[in-house]
Amino acid sequence: MVDANDMHFARSNRKLTHVQQDIIYEMSTLNLGHVKAFNIMRTKYGGFEEVEATKDDCKNFKQSLTCYIDVTYIGEYDAEMVVQRLSGKKTIVMADEISKKIYLALGDIISFDAIFKTNKYNMVFVPSIVIDNHCRNVTIGSALLSSEFIEYYSWLLKVFLDSFDIAPKVVVTDQDPTMKQAISLVLPNSRHRLCMWHIMKKLTDKVSAALCNNEDFKCKICDIVWMDAISQSEFETQWELIMKEYDLETNNWFSNMFEMRYDWILAYYMDERLVL
Repeated sequence: MVDANDMHFARSNRKLTHVQQDIIYEMSTLNLGHVKAFNIMRTKYGGFEEVEATKDDCKNFKQSLTCYIDVTYIGEYDAEMVVQRLSGKKTIVMADEISKKIYLALGDIISFDAIFKTNKYNMVFVPSIVIDNHCRNVTIGSALLSSEFIEYYSWLLKVFLDSFDIAPKVVVTDQDPTMKQAISLVLPNSRHRLCMWHIMKKLTDKVSAALCNNEDFKCKICDIVWMDAISQSEFETQWELIMKEYDLETNNWFSNMFEMRYDWILAYYMDERLVL
């Protein structure tokens, strides 16, 4: 059905070799389009019929590179290409439809954990986590940020809100003051709480080695921090006694944690309703 002279136009006979794909990619990094790449190959191979592909084939492959679709060609370099593009955009957020359904069912309380950084690119990795009915962590989204400035965190929260439609009732984070500001700007109706686990994890770094190994001290402090059936007045009384007993009254970290007790101690918000 096809003339012998035109056989190279048949779809079954048209293909781009890896060398030709590499030419198109290299040309794209120089902001040169698929037509330029095709003309270079036509000159190199001695005619367009020797290229064994058309300008449209070059165009389609160039588009697949732009969209990061052709993983066969990109191979192990896909992460590099994402990072290069990210460096221009500064941020990226990932979530899917299943995550959105999970959020609708379990998203009253959500944690944005911004303590992770990538090893090679030093970018901030921020997973979005909810707790299921079995008290297990479920990651419903994640983000890569090139900086920890307030505008980047604000952008992340805005994209999250646009993606999931409904603002969480409670947001749990570490003590990052920039994230705290971003939450107050973007999610003013969500209550912000500090993660008790992150705070208590720092405990061993804030006391002497001897006190760090003192099981009696750790039991006493944990009994009032993790207790969900303690009144505010009882917490304050017990905290003061512990500070005196272990000579921590002048410790700045403990003083700051006490000042922020409304944001992380259960006694100060365990009676709050989640209905806003």
